[in-house]
Amino acid sequence: MGVDHPARIINAFVNGLDQTSLQASYLGVGSLAYNPELMLKIVLYETYQGHLSPAQWARDVRDSDAVRWLGHGIQPSRSALYNFRDRLSEPVFEMHAQAIRQAFADGLTAAQNGVLDGTSTRACASRHQLVNEDKLTKRLQELNAAVAQDAAGQSIESRPRWMAETPNGRLAQLERYRLAGDELAERLAKNEERPKDKRLPRKKVKVSITEPEAPLGRDKEKVFGPMYTTEFVVDTASLLILSFDVFAQVTDARTLAPMLDRTEEVTGAMLIQISTDAGYVSLLDLQECRERNVRLVGPMGENDFTEQKRTQAGPPRIGKDQFEWLPEEGTYRCPDGHKLDYKGREQKRRRDDHTVTQHRFHCPAEHCRACPLRERCVRDPEKGRTVKRLEGEEFMEAHKEWMKTDEAKAANRLRGSVIERCFADAKKHRHLRCLHGRGLKRAKAEIGLVVLVQTALTLARLRKNDVSPCENAA
Repeated sequence: MGVDHPARIINAFVNGLDQTSLQASYLGVGSLAYNPELMLKIVLYETYQGHLSPAQWARDVRDSDAVRWLGHGIQPSRSALYNFRDRLSEPVFEMHAQAIRQAFADGLTAAQNGVLDGTSTRACASRHQLVNEDKLTKRLQELNAAVAQDAAGQSIESRPRWMAETPNGRLAQLERYRLAGDELAERLAKNEERPKDKRLPRKKVKVSITEPEAPLGRDKEKVFGPMYTTEFVVDTASLLILSFDVFAQVTDARTLAPMLDRTEEVTGAMLIQISTDAGYVSLLDLQECRERNVRLVGPMGENDFTEQKRTQAGPPRIGKDQFEWLPEEGTYRCPDGHKLDYKGREQKRRRDDHTVTQHRFHCPAEHCRACPLRERCVRDPEKGRTVKRLEGEEFMEAHKEWMKTDEAKAANRLRGSVIERCFADAKKHRHLRCLHGRGLKRAKAEIGLVVLVQTALTLARLRKNDVSPCENAA
């Protein structure tokens, strides 16, 4: 193997890591284990090869020369490799943080400007085995009855096809169904809290039996099923992944502040600027960035399909942005010159327990009926036009103006070329399209291994080129 062989890169990368957190995961359990450092080298090389299943690792410890070299000839069993993967959900974050802190100390990354984005990953569960409340309740009743028969030593005469064949299998199945029931109850409660126009019928609120933690949604390929969302913060200069995390949700909502805080925890300093897409730019996001003194770069309320939708919608209607805000008088002036009447305020729920205050302004019907712009401005001139304004909306207006500057446009253009290569590498070269372990903890371990591999390769490139972050960006 040459000096640039991936096995040597991974070997050097692991040798430079403190294994304390990984070794601590072995304390007080099991018999004498294989050397965690050798196991980590094997697993990282397998991840580099795009082999994410421990079953494949077990074959390669006997068949691959590179794996045997990294592992000093050890041949852990399939179950030992599965158990090792399951231990990594927490140590993988600490090992990644160590590598980034060392890169920061060596001057390989300034960790000042970052790009944040997320991608969906299919969970290790069938999209065809989803159940609603009625179906789950019926199956739980049948399982409880079957388990009671097993305990009494009675045989089950007519077993449904979905039910496990053995008593031990039915006990394990009952536990999974109970977990699914708890998760489904939470989803039903959240569904009831949604506005009526966005609330699903109870029978359409479902859960996966094999992967209850994974929410249901459409991934990047528009396939509906259980999935997780992975978030990366990537340094725009060095292209290092500064922080990552996996969330049990189907969108990027509510992840900006946690990822900024995680990046600060890893690097020891808050970012100066973070670039995102429109999914992260809201009033609450802007306020959270202001609290952390971080400049947020991202279009507000627009995405790649916005212009296409405008074209299909026909002649443009008069939006709120064409109403002039009069800060001294605390009201709006319509495009025809009439001032709107203040009608009151209300609290609007945005995320979790966060609410925003929304003020309502109304243009009377007598103005709208005679207005020459009524066909483009108001749907029913007899009711007049209502305009709503959030408390703190001046931050959003200032952000929109700043996004028109050349500096903001340049930073926004850079976003896609920085973040998408990380996702492309994970999905194309590491084959991270579907997870191989069930549960959020295993999802974090598997994605964390992919991040460690990308970090090892990027650090090797930076050290080989011996460039500063600014030179690398150029």
